[in-house]
Amino acid sequence: MTDCFAFLEKLERENSEGKESDLLQKWIHLKSVREKLLTKLDHLNRTESQLEEEIERELFGQQSETENEELAERHQYLQDLLNLYRITGTHVCHEDKEQLTVCLDASYYDTVLESYLIELKNKDNGYVILRHSLPEFIPTLQLEKDHLTTGDIASFLSIIRNYVQAYIFKREEHRRVKEVIEGNGFSCDIQNTSSYDYVEIKLEDPKQLYRMKLVFRLLSVLPERVQIEEDSETQRNIKDWKNIFLSKPLADSVSEIVTDILK
Repeated sequence: MTDCFAFLEKLERENSEGKESDLLQKWIHLKSVREKLLTKLDHLNRTESQLEEEIERELFGQQSETENEELAERHQYLQDLLNLYRITGTHVCHEDKEQLTVCLDASYYDTVLESYLIELKNKDNGYVILRHSLPEFIPTLQLEKDHLTTGDIASFLSIIRNYVQAYIFKREEHRRVKEVIEGNGFSCDIQNTSSYDYVEIKLEDPKQLYRMKLVFRLLSVLPERVQIEEDSETQRNIKDWKNIFLSKPLADSVSEIVTDILK
């Protein structure tokens, strides 16, 4: 095709210099052929370019799909690892030479429900608390004095974690108790302190009324004292109910007691 164009250009030069008229006819004809060839060449160039783009898009799409699958699998693995790691309860979010931020995760069984942050600063071979998002009833100042001033950060975090874990567990058990009672057709009124160290449950229907008062230690998920008041036509074995409360989580205890009432 290059030789053809060279020949045409030669003919154009010869024509401009006044060559014979028969060459003019040949020049006209070849010019027409040249235009057609240029049109075909342009079409071929565009087709080739489009094919290359289509192939690149297809390859990129296949690569992206594969990469997306790999990324999805990797993301799920990391998420599972993170969930498992978080259930252990403690990890460092930020650390430098002067201070660190610790995150305490509190879970209810295998589900993480709350995260609490504590910022600690190095001071005199120990630590002090800069700020935190812990519940107000946790004695952070006393724990700081007992453990952080000596640099025993492990004991400090372990005790704090026990506080928040007990708090979250009792909070969720409290929520489940209402579902258990109302789900069995009783009316229910529950009163509690913000730390859930005291819970009072009133359970009633038209024929019976029970008031159950429970006292918890902040670090315990089982009550240490139970008082039950009964106003019912049918006398129950209240002593057995007390033993149930003292030995089982709150929602399980109430569920068992409700089952006994319904007999």
